Amino acid sequence: MITTYVDIIRHGEPAGGRVFRGHTDHKLTEQGIEQFKQRTARMGCQWQQVISSPLLRCRQSAELLAQEQNIPLTIEPKLSEIHFGEWENRSVDTVMAEQSISQLWQDPMNFCAPQGEPTAALQERTLVAWQELLKAHQGKRILVVTHGGVMRMLAQHLLELTPNAINKLSLPHAAVMSFKVIETEYEGEQQQWLSLESMDGTEL
Repeated sequence: MITTYVDIIRHGEPAGGRVFRGHTDHKLTEQGIEQFKQRTARMGCQWQQVISSPLLRCRQSAELLAQEQNIPLTIEPKLSEIHFGEWENRSVDTVMAEQSISQLWQDPMNFCAPQGEPTAALQERTLVAWQELLKAHQGKRILVVTHGGVMRMLAQHLLELTPNAINKLSLPHAAVMSFKVIETEYEGEQQQWLSLESMDGTEL
């Protein structure tokens, strides 16, 4: 039996205000850096590997943590946020005033911003990344630094949530979900058992 622990944390507050950020590469604010430090310190884990989205708001704090704790760091492009196409870096309030974004809330798994990335494509690449990291870091405790969209896609699939349930998850900046994955052999076949050990969505 092999047990792998995967802690998935959202980045802290980025610069740029309330916009459809997607692939827009904003740095963290000072508060965002502090949020990440507070959450990881509160968790008190000894990670053996850090895996991060390449976008600055994730990579910035992942690099600091990896350097401070002397942990190997891997950058994984498949863990990037969804691309919002024509909405990229535009004010959420402005976009909402111009057009309906109801599908984002009512039918999130079939959502796609104009010229953007479909939610289904986001989930597909996210799940590929999940399987790859489990294979590469089997038996370790790892920290994944990523985005709210990626975390919702993982939660929806791994916990078998209804599509609309993903919008009911509280994932503020530096929110974290911790999974335990047990791989074992049962009746001659390889089996995988997954459980959500904890989730912390308190505001920092």
